[in-house]
Amino acid sequence: MSNPGAPAPAPPTAPQGPAIGAVKLSNPFALAPMAGLTTPAYRLLAAEAGAALTESEMVSAIALAHRGQATARFLTRFRDDATVPFAVQLFGKDPATMAAAARIAQDERGADLIDLNMGCPARQVVRSGHGAALLKTPDLLLRIVEKVAASVSVPVIVKTRPGFNPPPPGQDPPILALAPRLSEAGAAALTLHGRYASQGFTGQADWEIVRAVAETGAIPTIGSGDIASAPEALRRLAESKALAVMLGRATRGRPWLFSECRDLWEGRVPAPPEPLRALRCARRHALLLWEEMGPRSVFPLRGILAWYIRELPGAAAFRARINREENFPALLEILDQAFNAACPEEP
Repeated sequence: MSNPGAPAPAPPTAPQGPAIGAVKLSNPFALAPMAGLTTPAYRLLAAEAGAALTESEMVSAIALAHRGQATARFLTRFRDDATVPFAVQLFGKDPATMAAAARIAQDERGADLIDLNMGCPARQVVRSGHGAALLKTPDLLLRIVEKVAASVSVPVIVKTRPGFNPPPPGQDPPILALAPRLSEAGAAALTLHGRYASQGFTGQADWEIVRAVAETGAIPTIGSGDIASAPEALRRLAESKALAVMLGRATRGRPWLFSECRDLWEGRVPAPPEPLRALRCARRHALLLWEEMGPRSVFPLRGILAWYIRELPGAAAFRARINREENFPALLEILDQAFNAACPEEP
């Protein structure tokens, strides 16, 4: 029998988000940096949807240190985006230049964290000694981390791969030996994508490697690779013991994936997919990109709108029309037509 005088039970408390150094995140779901996509417009959409951390596109340390105007555009922050921690991702191979660029990102561009790209497998990046090429010269890699960490007051993240090539059978991934050295050099966290650099994006990301590194406790570890849905994000987070997970390619045309992840993490059932929500989001993305880039936005917008409509009936025909269009209002009209054709009952 209940006691009418007993106090009401306390409502369940929301889970606590992780921290990277002194930077507190509201949840463990971060937007991965992606070339051509994680512009200020997209970072704002992701932040509004629930991403706890957003990142810039990969920025050349040389260009930023020399204050290139094109580079500065990548680091603009839109309104609400400024309420979510923001990392500037840098690539380079000279410790002094990387440190100079990191100071500019922190002092002049408002970066809350510095992310050092030491895992990009793109051929042109590796050929020039940047990105994943640094895995071949771990001493230089560590000097860069040490120099940057000593030059800024914000946390430094290293984003990399388990190694350049898979090790011989029976040998550990190189990242297991490198992880504690990254921490000693001053890195506050490691973002680990579960493919070797030589694999590029082929095959499947190996989350067992992420778990192996996270379980050592050598450095807070963020997992990355092949997360396609909110349930998968939570499963990877739990199984890998990672501090957080990054979502990248799966969010293209679906920035609301972050809200689904956050809802599940907080114990709520995510709202079912709704075409009208996708249309509103696509239109807002387009308008924000126009605000950011003006008439130049038409060309990247072609690919972006194709992501939003890719699952609609007749998507191929609408995509062909989008790819031929050079007028911004006309692009929005084609977008509306694509959704109206799929959902004629929607207002």
